[in-house]
Amino acid sequence: MKDDIYGDLYFEGTRPKALKAFDREGLVLYCASYSKILSPGMRIGWALPGRYQTKVEQLKWVINQTTAIAPQLTIAAFLANGGYDRHLRQLRHAYQTQMAHITQAICAYFPPETKVTRPTGGQVLWVELPPGFDSVLLFQEALQQHISIAPGIVFSASGSYRNCFRLNCGLPWSAEIERAMQILGYLMVKQLA
Repeated sequence: MKDDIYGDLYFEGTRPKALKAFDREGLVLYCASYSKILSPGMRIGWALPGRYQTKVEQLKWVINQTTAIAPQLTIAAFLANGGYDRHLRQLRHAYQTQMAHITQAICAYFPPETKVTRPTGGQVLWVELPPGFDSVLLFQEALQQHISIAPGIVFSASGSYRNCFRLNCGLPWSAEIERAMQILGYLMVKQLA
């Protein structure tokens, strides 16, 4: 399965090809949505299920027999008048700027052995610390400070990536976010000491 809900959020050039573009046997079940980029309440998405078409149709029928027409028509009008493209241009620029700020803060406040991804799109960063670091403990301590991260183990069925976590860069940079980054850095240095 290829979940491509953020594929339109590339920063430069052209949209990267999804895995489905290389699927010649119908093995990749491709899913995408407008919900994460426009409005989660819209709940409008689609699937290109390949050889799983019949099963997906059956599951859709079991889960929800009808789909709201008004949100679909709203998105169709937004697409037709160019609103979606304008929105994407603004969102891409905002996320690229916010990600740059967060990356700079990581370099300034996190332990020197921190590794961080450098994505060319989206709104999240993957942060890795040395083996033995406990991102679940960091999550718990950060939450007490009203700071939220996603520990790496939630992205692994086998419990891997305990020394990693995901940071969301979706909010505009502010003094409050900078302070949160300083606190995270302090908590990480304390744990590694």
